[in-house]
Formats: sequence, C-alpha cells, structure tokens
Amino acid sequence: MNLLQRMSISIASYSHNRKPPVPLIKQLGITRLIVFSSLFLITTLILIFELYYQRGQCAVADKYSKKNMKLTHQVMNMFDDLSITYWPDCQSLLNVLRNETYNIWDQDVDLSIEWPLLSNHAHSELNDMKVFIERFEEHDFNVEYYPERRLVSLSSPNEKSARQPHVDIWLWERQYKGESVVVLQLSDYSFKYQSRLFYDIYPLKCVTWLGRRVKIPAESHKISYKEFGGSYMVATIYRQNCLHNLFDLRWF
Repeated sequence: MNLLQRMSISIASYSHNRKPPVPLIKQLGITRLIVFSSLFLITTLILIFELYYQRGQCAVADKYSKKNMKLTHQVMNMFDDLSITYWPDCQSLLNVLRNETYNIWDQDVDLSIEWPLLSNHAHSELNDMKVFIERFEEHDFNVEYYPERRLVSLSSPNEKSARQPHVDIWLWERQYKGESVVVLQLSDYSFKYQSRLFYDIYPLKCVTWLGRRVKIPAESHKISYKEFGGSYMVATIYRQNCLHNLFDLRWF
C-alpha cells in the first residue's frame, strides 16, 4: 500500500469517527432560552414584590405579629423586674404616638434604655455587659449583642433574631458636651437623630400601650420629627423593609 492510499484511509477514518459540530442555531437557541428564562424570573419576582407592597402592605404573618407582641411583654416584664427604665423608640414610639398597637408590616419592636445605667443604677452590676447578657439569658431569651451598634437583640430560645420575631434594645450612653449640655448618644447608621438632648428624654411620661402602662420620652414628638420628618404621624411602608419581609419569609 503506497503513501497516498494510507493517507486516504486515515482521512476517511477520521471523518467517520469525528462527532459532527453542534449547529450554531442550536447554540443560539440555548442562549436565548437562558436569557428569556432569566428575564421571566426577574419580571415575576418584581410583580410579586409590587403586589406584596401595593396590595399586601408588606404584612408579616399574623402568628409572627402575635409572637412579637408576646415577646415584647416578656421583655418589658423583665425590665420591670430588674427596675430598669426603658421606653419605646423608633417605629414603636410612632405606634404609641398614633395610638396603634403595631403595624402589620413591623418585623420587630424597638425599646431603648440608658446604659450604663447612670439614671438609677450608677453602681449596678448590670453595667457589666457580660452580667447584663447573663440576666437576659436567665429570663429565657436568645441574646445577640452588637457592640459596634450598641444593640442587643432578644428573641425566643433557639431562634436567631434576623428572621424571627425579636425585640431590639438600644443602649444610649449619657455624654457631657461642654459644661451645661447633656445628651444621650447612639452613633448607629439606622438613626438620624443620634445625639439626643437629655431633656428631650427626661422626665419620661406615662402612657398606655399594648394594654399596659409604659413610659415615653418627654419630647416624643420632637424626637420623632427629627428621626422621621414632618409626616411621622402618617404610617409609611418602606420598600426596604418590605423586601426584608418578603425574602425572609415573614409573611409565611
């Protein structure tokens, strides 16, 4: 067999064994399918979010709200037992001022205290954060502490506060600015009014909320105005909170 014949046989064998290339039109079809599927998924998620926002008012499940209210009473009972002065803050303070219990989209309850406990416990062992957390745990709470935010988040045992009902405790620190100005300070990104005048808080006033007597800051309307703007007495749904409720499955 000469060289030419051997080359012919090799070429024929290679052509027979080689798999045919995927047609370009088929490749384009797969790409198109992926693109259209992605667009369909994104569009569907946007529609679901808008329906949840516009029609559902970003509501959490009824069982979620009831559990949060029960947890709130447990936290307030604990503070009363420990003789710690507290007050509703943020959205929860707005609920008090509007004569509401809570909003259907609320994911948590906010309470504030002065810490260290200078107001009535200047030498309390509870000014040691380790001891403070131990007291929370003794009252059967799951405790998550964020020192950089001066925030303690309390939830039911064996539950993480991120997606479950929880009560946020904000730890305001008394500071002296100059010879005559006293403020309660909390430098956290979630607050606009971070340096509150002492006399905006004290003396606290007694009101009724959630069927019990609680105390609120002396200048609650001023604080709420600085924190939320001129429309603070009108309940407002924030898209960011709505997004959290949707993807954290709080509506389920």
